Amino acid sequence: MNQTNGWMGGWTGGGMWIWAVTGVLVVVLLVVVIGKMSKK
Repeated sequence: MNQTNGWMGGWTGGGMWIWAVTGVLVVVLLVVVIGKMSKK
């Protein structure tokens, strides 16, 4: 987890967790949308 500090910590600062949460939410949404599309 320390390697992400090199390129992310430079412009995110202490708000890196916000991008982590946002990334997880986006992935979950994509999985749900793809799952619904594949069922049709």
